[in-house]
This record gives sequence, structure tokens and C-alpha cells, in this order.
Amino acid sequence: MSPSSKTDSYRITGLHNLLVGQPLPAFASDHSDPTMIQGVGWLLPAGPYTARQIVVGCAPLLETVLHNLGPDDEGQLTAREMLLDNLASNLNLGTRESSLEIPLKDPGRKEMAEQAVKIGKSIVTYAREAKDVAFDPNYVIRSPCEGHLLKPQVTQLMFGPRSLRHLMQIYNEYLHQMVLLRDALLPFENYDEVVIPIVPGPGKRHLGMRFTETQRMSFIAELMTKSITQASVFKLAQSLLVPSMSTDNAYGFQYKHGLILPDAVIGGSSLRLFRYIPVVLDETVTDVKLAYELEDYYSAPLLDIGPAKHSVEKGDPIGIAIDAQQHAVKDCSLSLSSATPDLGSRRLQLRIIHKNGTSSSTDVGQIARGWRYSYKVSQAEEESVIDHFSSTASLHTAVDVLSQSGQGGLVTAKEGGIHVIQASSQIEILALLGQIYPDNIND
Repeated sequence: MSPSSKTDSYRITGLHNLLVGQPLPAFASDHSDPTMIQGVGWLLPAGPYTARQIVVGCAPLLETVLHNLGPDDEGQLTAREMLLDNLASNLNLGTRESSLEIPLKDPGRKEMAEQAVKIGKSIVTYAREAKDVAFDPNYVIRSPCEGHLLKPQVTQLMFGPRSLRHLMQIYNEYLHQMVLLRDALLPFENYDEVVIPIVPGPGKRHLGMRFTETQRMSFIAELMTKSITQASVFKLAQSLLVPSMSTDNAYGFQYKHGLILPDAVIGGSSLRLFRYIPVVLDETVTDVKLAYELEDYYSAPLLDIGPAKHSVEKGDPIGIAIDAQQHAVKDCSLSLSSATPDLGSRRLQLRIIHKNGTSSSTDVGQIARGWRYSYKVSQAEEESVIDHFSSTASLHTAVDVLSQSGQGGLVTAKEGGIHVIQASSQIEILALLGQIYPDNIND
């Protein structure tokens, strides 16, 4: 992904240079002011943060503990090493000290487990690099136990003769802030780039990342007890970045610091994760909820795919129905449609112009649905698929199918049968997934 200096626009280079809104200035939020001031306490000042900046902002908690623990014995593990190793174990999965256990019973939870491990490792790296920050050696906080387990050697350190009675509470707060950050970042494929707005408020529940606790508990309860859906992942993302926005009939949003879309609709492969893009679609407003055009696709009008210009007999190789000059994509972009009855909502369209002059417009929300409901064909399956045809297959081009866009329905084959639709690019495949009724679709 990259901004284009020629047109002052943002294009996704790996997806046929898809044009996606206006780029925001490079994020360079200045958090040089200390987050802990002697006699005042610790907090994350209001403003936008990346994950790394939040970790650095929490570092004074750890430094206060280390200062009060005093010098380390020569030849022994340092207190810093022990406390950060404990953090690594808390953020990992499958350890005695894990703060999160995810049952690996389905692809969704396996994906979340992989995401948690990846984010946890990044946070630990940031934490090891965060040094030389201002701290208050006299800082005290009441931080009730959150159930984050300690390694035996850390228990001995924190409750032994080197420690003071209040240091465990400061360290507990540090661990909890890191766990909350890890879990808040679970929805995002590019979690290290997401810009998180911090708005301090009264009381401890607004301290640092604690504003995420309520939605975190709901999400983890679902993660532990049922198959995870993209809708629940979206709700977690929304609660972090724009908590005042409704998630009803929504799949993405624009907020002050960028755009959040399902990873798959901009060239990714995840069925559930989202991607942060540093652009805005509408510069006249701050927050825009992106709503599905079809709230209930089951009730959408069905359009017949129509007769094919070519066919394939069982066992015959699939010919090429695409003409590179006529059927290739000339340009493609994402653009907002007019406002919906919900004034805070808009619809986002993928617009494609082909070299033959035809164009199509597809709801991005339906593309996300189509991707989730399609069956992903492996390389081996794709090479042998023709051998599994039980009858003659109809061969269509993406241009022919997409030409039916704008008729207010989803394409299906009313007479049944096998239909092969050839596309010249990945962007056309995405558009097709948003135009075809999501039933027995192989991608």
C-alpha cells in the first residue's frame, strides 16, 4: 500500500492500484512529555498512540518497580530480565502464566490464537526497548489483583526482602495494561500501525487501556464459548477506536485517524481480521459508519446469470474466454455513496472500469460477506476441478457478470448447473464475490 504523489491519493499497489481515499499526513504524534510526574501520578495523556507508544507510555510503571528493587546481584538474572520474562509468559499462550487461553476448536479461534501470540511478542519487544523514561520512585497505586500469574522466581523477587509492599501493585498494573493492549489489538492484521485515541477520564476505569475492559470481557467470553465471527471482532475494533459509534449493520468505519476495513476486501486473506489504512474517505466529517447495502441478503432479489458464450465438457481443458484488450481492468477505486437513512452511515462501493468501457459498482460490505462464505480452492483442487464436473459447465467472463451490477440484486443460476467465471485480476474476483448470491461458491 502506498500514497501516490501524482494524484495525492492512496493506492493499494498489490490490488491493481486500487484507489482508496485521501492519505492522512504521516503519523508522528509527539509524546515526549512524561507519563509519570513526581507527585502527580501516572497516566497516558490524551492523544493518538501506536501500540509501541502505549508500551513506552507504560514503561515508567516498570521503571519505578526496578528502581525500588535496588541493585542486582552480580552473575544473577537482573530484575529487569525476570520481570520482562514474566510479561512474555503472561502474553504467550500455553504457559503456566498465560493470561489468555483460547480453545483451538475451529479456524476462527486458531486465527485469534496466532494473532495473540504475534501481538504478544511485539509488545515484549517494545517493552525491552523502552528504557530511560522518567519515573517517580515514590509512586503508589492501588491495583487489585487481576489474576496475572507470576513465575516462582518473580514471586520470590516481588515478595522477598528486596521488595516493598506496594511494588507488586505497580507491577500488577503494568502487566494488566500490557494484557489489555494485546487483547485490544486482536482485530487488526496490521496491529502495529493502528492509531489508538486515548481519552483519559475520571476514575481508575479510564486509566491507560482500562477503558477497554468491558468489551474485552465480552469478547473473551465469546472466544471461549463459541465460534468467533467477524461481527464480534468488528465490535471489539469499534469499541477501541470509536466507542460512541453503533455497530448495527456495519462492517467498517472511518474515524479521525484512518479507515478500518475487513482485511479480505483490500487484498488480504483473513476471514475475520481488519486492516487499518491511513486515509479518509470523506474529509468533511470525522466518523463514518460503513453500512451493508443489503442488511439481509437472504431477501435480496435474485438475478439470473444468463446464457454463457462458451461451455466446457467434462474432461476437457478450460479454455480462455477473456480477451486481454476487452476484459482487462482499466481503473478501480473505493468511493462513498450517498448517505443512508441513518445519517451517520454511508455505503462504500468498489467501482471498476474495464478497457472495453463497461463499468460496475459493488457494495464492499457484500464483498466481505461473499469472501467469508466462499470456499477457498487449493492449487491441487483448482488443477483437477474439471475432472469433477458432472455435466457440461458454462464459461462466463467477469465482465459479463459484473455488467448486471446496479440492478438491485444478487446474481445466481436459476436453472442450476456448473458455472465457471473467469476473471483477469484479483480485484474482479472480489467484485464477483459481492455480486453473486453467496451459495456454493468456490474461489
